[in-house]
Amino acid sequence: MALVNMMERFVDEKLDDMLRFENCCKCERCIEDMKAIALNKLPAKYVSTHNGELFSKLDSTIRQNTVDLNIAVAAAIEAVAKNPSHK
Repeated sequence: MALVNMMERFVDEKLDDMLRFENCCKCERCIEDMKAIALNKLPAKYVSTHNGELFSKLDSTIRQNTVDLNIAVAAAIEAVAKNPSHK
């Protein structure tokens, strides 16, 4: 298994969930901008083994990590929706 930032996977999942309820641009460019903004506000969670990935997923269920993830993704969606990097 290659080195993986599990936080990127968590952001992808949360972004998919939250964007279903948002009326904003969902083009690839805007989604990548949202991901970048959210990931820059969150700590990286790198794993290099399957066991590390499992432990990281378990750790993600801890309340504070979930709250931080929700806040970062919501803020990223709002920022890009207000000012997309395209016309």
